[in-house]
Amino acid sequence: MSHGQDSKGLESPDTETAASTDPMGSGQEALAGVQGACPSRCARCAVPSLWLAPAWARSPLSSLEDCGEEAALAGLAQEPAAGAYALLKLISWDPADSGDSWRRPDAPSRQCRRFALPHTLQRMRLLRHGEPVLALAVSSFTRHAFTCSRGGIKVWSLVGQVAEDRFPDSHLPVHKQAPDAYLCTCLLSSNSRTLLTGGHNLGSVCVWDLAAPSLRVKGELPCREAACQALAARADESLVFAGFTDGCVRIWDLRAPHVVRDVLGQLNGAKSIVVKDNDIWTGGLDGQLCRWDLRILRDPTVILFKSQIMSLSLRPQEDWLLLGLANGQHWLQHCTRSQVRRVGGKDSAVLGLKFSPYGQWWVSVGMDNLVSVHSMPTGALVFQVPEPSSVLCCDVSADNRLVVVGSGTQASVYLVTY
Repeated sequence: MSHGQDSKGLESPDTETAASTDPMGSGQEALAGVQGACPSRCARCAVPSLWLAPAWARSPLSSLEDCGEEAALAGLAQEPAAGAYALLKLISWDPADSGDSWRRPDAPSRQCRRFALPHTLQRMRLLRHGEPVLALAVSSFTRHAFTCSRGGIKVWSLVGQVAEDRFPDSHLPVHKQAPDAYLCTCLLSSNSRTLLTGGHNLGSVCVWDLAAPSLRVKGELPCREAACQALAARADESLVFAGFTDGCVRIWDLRAPHVVRDVLGQLNGAKSIVVKDNDIWTGGLDGQLCRWDLRILRDPTVILFKSQIMSLSLRPQEDWLLLGLANGQHWLQHCTRSQVRRVGGKDSAVLGLKFSPYGQWWVSVGMDNLVSVHSMPTGALVFQVPEPSSVLCCDVSADNRLVVVGSGTQASVYLVTY
């Protein structure tokens, strides 16, 4: 399909829509030179993406421990000795700790921040993880950040004013079942009570109970032999989805824990997954954006882009899906119509994207060593913040106030000012 202009003067995409299509290639050129990339097919290790829902309701993710041992897919892991991992207590947000910009006399009202664009990002803390940070998540509910590397997850308290932190509150190790096993991705539940982890050569996705007296694995979701490189969940968190390097997407039902089914998509693997209502969207290094209807699960509808799809992010409460491509472009795909348009981008590969909780702006990171903030609906660049190396992943807190990015062996925590 040739380039064109839509009714608003925005560029139309170089895409093709079909029921199925051949992959465009392995997409490994976009991963060259990225620190932390693994030599296997697990592209997730170089290019992660995240999902964090804005609701705080208790969900099946946080109630898996109530299902009993007999209902668990792989049984509950033995709880470590008391005090092995620290308890994450729910705490209130102290404005004095973060320099809360909303408390300033000249700051916009709380209602206005739904529509405000950030003025800048103020670095509030540097987390020295020590290994390449492949994925991360931030909780404004418990005020903790979670950084994922091949060797495990480190849990960092964001309470108090500490410019540089080398000592995490807890370390959640990878449960190795093979010498070359390692983590690639993580998913934090919307109420911050549960963390899921997946990776290479691991027999299961581990379900960590963050609300227990001591942090422990409370259940395991059996995996395929291929590496798990992406995790997602429905808004009500009744279903969890994992993308594997063999092109399979596995679906688990957490209400009565079991594998619902496996569906096949990209031959080179589902690089990123998001879920909107009854639709599963996956993007891969073959340039395919695939869409399945959960009610039918027939062959997916495929939209073919001319560059690898490195990251996906849904606009909250809106029917728009944001794509970040290896050629640096951003595209918006409508979730129910065929409308799609280009909305800005970067000078090099996009490695991670995340919409703000109210969908008025998004963060884009990649190989240009910059944290970029773009505004809806055109993708206009608001500002950029430099990082010391390629930025592999990013997240935005559910209260619209923190941005966390992973760059090299460290993570930067930024306060959003307006």
